Amino acid sequence: MNLPVRKRFAGFMSSSNNKAILWMVLGGFDFATMAALIHALGKECDWLILAFLRMFLSFVFSLVLAMRAGLAPIVLDVPLLWLRSFIGCSAMVATFYALTRLPISDVAVITETKPIWVALLAGYFLGEAAGKRIWVSIIMGMTGVILVEHAHIGNGSLAGLAALYGALAGAVVMIILRKLRGLDPRVIVTHFAGTASLACLVLIFALGKEFDLSFLSETKNLLMLAGVGLFGTVGQLAMTKAFAMGEAPGVSAAGFVKVGFSAGYDLFVFRYAIELVTLLGITLILGSTAWLIKPPARREKVVEEVKKEEIRGVETG
Repeated sequence: MNLPVRKRFAGFMSSSNNKAILWMVLGGFDFATMAALIHALGKECDWLILAFLRMFLSFVFSLVLAMRAGLAPIVLDVPLLWLRSFIGCSAMVATFYALTRLPISDVAVITETKPIWVALLAGYFLGEAAGKRIWVSIIMGMTGVILVEHAHIGNGSLAGLAALYGALAGAVVMIILRKLRGLDPRVIVTHFAGTASLACLVLIFALGKEFDLSFLSETKNLLMLAGVGLFGTVGQLAMTKAFAMGEAPGVSAAGFVKVGFSAGYDLFVFRYAIELVTLLGITLILGSTAWLIKPPARREKVVEEVKKEEIRGVETG
C-alpha cells in the first residue's frame, strides 16, 4: 500500500461511523453465510433443534472468547441486557423458522427492513435523528430490496410474517445495543447466546419435539453446523461492535448489504433463477452501503481547508 493510499485509508478509518459500517458489512457477510448453511440444514433437521444448536455453539464460542480476554462473561444484574437477550431470542426463533421455509434472500429482504424501524425509533429513544444522507441510503436500499424480491414476497405467508416480526424485534435489539455500548460485545453475545439456548431447549420439550441429532452422523452436516455456530458468533460480535461505535440509523442501513450476499448464495449455491431486474436491485443495495461510507462532500471540503491551513502554518512558522 503506497503512502497516499495509506493516508487516505487512515483518514477513512479515523471516522468511528466508517469503522462501524465496515463492521456491519462483515456482520452482513457472516449472517448471510450462516443463513445459507441453515437453509441447507433445514432439510436435515427440525428448525427449532437447529436454532438451539446454533445458539449453544455461539454460547460456547463467545464464552471462550470472553474468558480468554479476562472478562467476566456472566452478567446477571443488568436489566437492559436481559431485555436485549429475550427480545433477541424471540427474533432469532422467528427468523430461523422463516429461513427453513423461504429462500434466504427472501428472509434477508424482509428482515432488512430494520433500518426503517431503527431510523424511526432512534430519534425518539437515542436522539439520533436520521439525516438526509441516511434516508437516501434507506430509499436506495429498500428500492433494491423490492427489485430483488418482487417475485417472491407474498409466498409462504406465515414464514413471511415470522420474518417481519424478526425485523421489528431486531430493530428494538439494535436500539438496546446502542444503550449497552459500555459493555464489551463478547459479554453481550455470551449473555444472549446462553439465554437463547435455554429458551430454545424449553420450547423443544414444551412443544413435544423429539431431540433427534442423528443428522450429525454425516460429516457434511457436522461441518455445516460448525459453520453456523462460527459465522453466527462472528456476525453477532461484528454487529454488536458496529452499534457500539456508530450511530444507529447509519449502521443499521449498512445492514442492507446482507441482502446482496444472500442473493449471491441463492444464485450461485442454491441455483435460484435470477433476473436482470434482480441484479439491478442487488446493485442498488450494495450502492446504498457505499453511499453511507463515502464522506459527505462538505466534510471533505472542510478537511481539505484544515489541511491547507496546517501547511500554511508550517511554511510561515
